[in-house]
Amino acid sequence: MLASEADEIVFEHLSENRSRAALRGAFWSALDTLIPTALNSLVFIVTSRFLQPQDFGLVALAFSIVSFAAGLGPTAFGEALIQQKSIRRSHLDTVFWLSFVSAALLYGGLFAASPWLAHSLGHDEIVGLLMIIGLKIFFDMMIIVPNALIGRTMSFHLAAARTAISTFVSATICLSLILAGFGLWALAIAQIAAPAAACVAAFWGARWLPGFRIKLSSLRELLHYGIFASGNRFLQTMSLDQLIIGTLVSPAALGIYNFAKRLFEMINNVVAGGLTSVTHVLLSSLQHDQNKVREAFLMATFGCSLISFPAFMGLAAVADDAIPLIFGSHWAAAIWPVRCFCVIGLMSGIGVVQASLITSQGRSDWWFYYQLARNIVTILTVFLLYKYGVTTIVFALMLEVLLMWPITLWMVSRLIGLSIGDYFVQFLKPTAAYLGMLAAVLATSAALHDWLPAGRLVVEILVGAIVYSGLIFGLCRERILFLVRTTLQGRRTKTQ
Repeated sequence: MLASEADEIVFEHLSENRSRAALRGAFWSALDTLIPTALNSLVFIVTSRFLQPQDFGLVALAFSIVSFAAGLGPTAFGEALIQQKSIRRSHLDTVFWLSFVSAALLYGGLFAASPWLAHSLGHDEIVGLLMIIGLKIFFDMMIIVPNALIGRTMSFHLAAARTAISTFVSATICLSLILAGFGLWALAIAQIAAPAAACVAAFWGARWLPGFRIKLSSLRELLHYGIFASGNRFLQTMSLDQLIIGTLVSPAALGIYNFAKRLFEMINNVVAGGLTSVTHVLLSSLQHDQNKVREAFLMATFGCSLISFPAFMGLAAVADDAIPLIFGSHWAAAIWPVRCFCVIGLMSGIGVVQASLITSQGRSDWWFYYQLARNIVTILTVFLLYKYGVTTIVFALMLEVLLMWPITLWMVSRLIGLSIGDYFVQFLKPTAAYLGMLAAVLATSAALHDWLPAGRLVVEILVGAIVYSGLIFGLCRERILFLVRTTLQGRRTKTQ
């Protein structure tokens, strides 16, 4: 049946030059993560020096409650809009108003329940934090449709501009407030400044405003994928691990845990954040051509491993010097949790590409059940081990990630007919380059053990970067040059 003129098809998937568009997208998505990460790192360093683990823990506890509440909404219906072969105006309007109404109900419930929740958790001081941070639910829901439109058309330059604007606004506000002596409230206000600015920028970039073409038939077309994708998003963001630590241990312990996890997330955003949106859109557009899907998946996996190996394991190697020097000696207890999260990050970067493949092939339901199983194991692990401290908890979570990873690998090989051997080949040369880098860094550290930590850390980083860059270019020269040539050809084609 043809769509009416008032509800015409507005966006089809790209059908030409998708690989080049994806590589250009990876470039813009890298900027989309590098610029915010640089600004967020500055904010993280400054706030870490001004605030204690207790302060970070209280904000993290309030944020975890808000994330749990927000996760009950249709948070990933934007992914359903991207995955759908073609979308109409009624799809967009229906998802927007569903999201807006959900945000109003969720924030209203959170506002009313804040005093009871804070008292039940034994931290009455987070009532105000809940009410302020809870406002981000509105912005997170309203941005769903414009973000989907930007992603669907592979307009990743607009996504980069949106993120840069929001991060700059948030960083400016947070640093101004922390230097003015507002303490943990600076962190709380920054939590809503970023999504508010991002929301405005996304609507401007998408050049779209909601109408009132609301149709149940359009909702039904998105419902299956949207429900399971939202379930996946909920499982990723509900932060029950932080709720358990903050409630059963202490806000200070949660502060250490959140510090290590946040450092991991910042690096992971650089390593895999740029690939997440690109690979999902690209693999969705290729979903009916298994050979092209397999080729794109292997290239994305290789690209991710090039960056993730030196980023995470390099941090693990220099954590002794880096954390007390950069963030302050009061964060020394986070050194080993950070190292464990580095191993988790190594697997997480690879897992992002696997997740994009599985969900882009219409198996968001399988991914939901897998994430559900993982979260159950995580919650049980934290609940059983909280008495033994944060380091023990994070070490156990690291083992959990390693033991459950083969399950996703089995599904990937089944979906695209990929042999396990061909998959692991992607990691051999990056692993060899990393081991060479690690040996050089450890040798440098031993040779300069009498130096001041600042000087030793700078030399370690320089030596590691030079050795890894030289080895990886020598081992993977052809593939790296292929990526560069393809990206440059895509840009020239775009300008002609």
